[in-house]
Amino acid sequence: MQAYHPSSDQYLAQRINSASPEQLVALLLEGAQRFLAQGRQAMGRKDFAAKARSINRTLAIVEELVLRLDQEQGGELAANLARVYDWWSREILAASATKDEGRLDRINRQMGEMRQVWEQLDQQQRGSMPAPAAFQLQSMVV
Repeated sequence: MQAYHPSSDQYLAQRINSASPEQLVALLLEGAQRFLAQGRQAMGRKDFAAKARSINRTLAIVEELVLRLDQEQGGELAANLARVYDWWSREILAASATKDEGRLDRINRQMGEMRQVWEQLDQQQRGSMPAPAAFQLQSMVV
């Protein structure tokens, strides 16, 4: 178990308070990836209580991502993201129930890809890089 460091909380709070909307989504995805990886590791150790806690935290973050979608302004993109997030939730639950580490790995990779896009969008908003390459949501849902 890792030691608790109050400075970590302060650093995270500072990152959140100074984050743009794009950075906030990237931070949520970063947290979801971290908890998903912890759940996978716990699954491998057969520590099912720790797995359940980590999976529940991951699902709570995915739900927060859904809540942050602006359905009115987001149009088709928001609808597509909602479908991806719904699929992630169902896949995570199924993988947890069947102890399928490969499915968790796939979701973790997809979260990482999506996180990179949000980070690129943030950099684009700041004017520090060109627009990100086209991101295909269809490739996320198998």
